[in-house]
Amino acid sequence: MVERDSKQDKRENILGSGLSPFKSSIYRMLWIAALFSYVGAAMYDVGASWLMTSLAPNPLFVSLVTTATTLPIFLFALPSGILSDIFDRRSILLITCTYMFTISTILGILTLIGLTTPTILLIFTFALGAGTTMIRTPIIPTMSGLVGRSELPAALTLSAVASNIGRVIGPTIGGFIVAAIAPWTVFFLNSASFIGMIIVLSRLPRKPNVQQQHNQHQPQHHQQQRSLPPENIIRAIRVQMRYIRYSQAARVLMVRAGLFTLCSSALLSLLPLLAKHELGVGSMGFGLLLGSFGMGAIIGGIVILPRLRPKASVESLITGSIALLAIVTFTLGYARDFGILCMAMGLGGASYITIISKLYTIGIKSAPKWIGSRVLAIYLLILNGGSVIGSVIWGTVANVFGIPFTLLVASLALAATIIAKKRYSSTLLDDLDFTPAGDHWSLPPQSSIDSSQNENQALVTIEYNEIDPNLSNKFEQSVHELGRTLKSEGMAYWKLFQDPADIGHYIEIRIADTWTDHIRQHEYVTKNVQVMENRIRELIKDCPQPIISHYIGKSPQSYL
Repeated sequence: MVERDSKQDKRENILGSGLSPFKSSIYRMLWIAALFSYVGAAMYDVGASWLMTSLAPNPLFVSLVTTATTLPIFLFALPSGILSDIFDRRSILLITCTYMFTISTILGILTLIGLTTPTILLIFTFALGAGTTMIRTPIIPTMSGLVGRSELPAALTLSAVASNIGRVIGPTIGGFIVAAIAPWTVFFLNSASFIGMIIVLSRLPRKPNVQQQHNQHQPQHHQQQRSLPPENIIRAIRVQMRYIRYSQAARVLMVRAGLFTLCSSALLSLLPLLAKHELGVGSMGFGLLLGSFGMGAIIGGIVILPRLRPKASVESLITGSIALLAIVTFTLGYARDFGILCMAMGLGGASYITIISKLYTIGIKSAPKWIGSRVLAIYLLILNGGSVIGSVIWGTVANVFGIPFTLLVASLALAATIIAKKRYSSTLLDDLDFTPAGDHWSLPPQSSIDSSQNENQALVTIEYNEIDPNLSNKFEQSVHELGRTLKSEGMAYWKLFQDPADIGHYIEIRIADTWTDHIRQHEYVTKNVQVMENRIRELIKDCPQPIISHYIGKSPQSYL
């Protein structure tokens, strides 16, 4: 009995510490492999920058290394999300990791034998940055898919913790190795870090793509959808853009993440200059400050956040953490006691990891599963792009007004972002349910058509008759709310029309890019849409039943 109680206490301690996803051996191995790849990437950045100072001791060329690392984020983040939604993520990760191993190994060989030039280094750095971008979108849903739904927040936090550990210890280890041996050593170590990823990924069970996962839960009359081809990439981009434009959840994510990363980037981007010129502590002091930030992130993510999560809402945690990080930013600008600064950086790391993990949670909750990677890619683009842009802005301000004043302004700007919760609160997502609604939409009788017409547009009309004039305002409001949701979930065109000669007569128009896309929408329809449509039907229950008709577009043909 004592032994059983001891095991139970141990299990509760693991759950309470935020390490519960590590109960899964495959998750644990993949997390460790991902951690090594993050460390390897950070080591590479140090090695590449140091090598460039030898190859071309020019500030422009040295700064181009950072540009070559970050530019791929802007170019490949969105495509990586599209590919992750359409194709098997495990295969994408295996191919990309193999590519990264090859590129880094070749660069290591070229550097070892003395053939690396500034141009070659920039080309290979860009190529590795592209690979890193292609990995970071599918790795998060892949790791999250290895744990239960109740462990998802902890898994997302641990993913952010791994990234922060890599960013903190990678430069330290890389700098030591470069100083002790040579830059080519870290290039080989970076390539070796992908061997673990390849081994672990090859052991993952091959899962069906998102479409097939949906089909496995469809009733018998939906089984024909298994033969649907993957989404067209061009149309997948259009769907992604529609989601950004019309989704309320996407707006919450983009605004909150964008404001946060723009304002918070001042802290870490100005830290090296602060340590050297304002504090006079040198590289060792800078390392301790950065290490304190990383340690705070680890403790915050593994110990503190799991204990706060059941007691506080997502919005409360984000608001409180932003306020604390603003105080830390101000403290760094004006406090000069090194011990206090290290403690402040620890608190900053804990608040930073809390905000990042909660924004991850918003990203996962803010989209249906079939478009989830595309939304996550948008989040990563905003997070990284905002950090780059913010660093430039705060660096420019610091150049003119000095570092302390800049950190003061940044802290005030960061605190002011809390106001955004009035209009873009994460609580707006609480009533959203993006799980599939099953057979809520019955397939049209003519769902099986000639295959030559599958790429023609699909038109759906819903005709409402004898709508009570007393209900017209509420009816129109409800239908327009539904229309916005439909457009955010992939509908190419939606419009509500009213007959001016009969104000109780309405026609709702829905158009899909292709007939295939329309059949796929039957598969992807969410409970959000189901709830809204049921609400409309309840509103007009005393009116005649709506008449639903399906049409397929006819393209002009040449006739002899």
